[in-house]
Amino acid sequence: MVKKRKVEAACPTPCSACPWRTANHGKPHPHGWYTAKNRARLWSKLRRGDSMTCHPTDPENEVPAGAKPVPKGATTHECAGGLVLQQRELEKVQGFDSLRDYLKASRLGLTISGLATLANRAVFGGLQIAGCREMTETDLDEHVSHEPLGEWDPKKVKAAKKRRT
Repeated sequence: MVKKRKVEAACPTPCSACPWRTANHGKPHPHGWYTAKNRARLWSKLRRGDSMTCHPTDPENEVPAGAKPVPKGATTHECAGGLVLQQRELEKVQGFDSLRDYLKASRLGLTISGLATLANRAVFGGLQIAGCREMTETDLDEHVSHEPLGEWDPKKVKAAKKRRT
């Protein structure tokens, strides 16, 4: 029986090796971590409410030849970059008149199940009874992106939310 590792809350900021960091997009990597194709693969799970681990902290992550393995006993964390993208989408939803409008405008944004999962985490995160992991408050202005989601523009999101009130 394989013991499942415990995944701790995300750090407040993405690590330097994060595939979501715009500075890493297109960088060569033996496993293609920084390609648009890999980010699309990762986002396909994140948009449904899944979380991913911070690769440099996850001993179960395959390490490229010649790279240092994750130190024994390291604490595995949720990926802060992936969480920032999810939280941004949760913010964007609030600027729409309806969930239907968001889903129509954001075909590659969060799914209904993703929205429900993230809303549960935002409201009940950390409560064992709800079965939700604590949600770290991240800086939504971190330099992370996934091209199909468009550029993060906090002023635009704030204006859309203001129009609704």
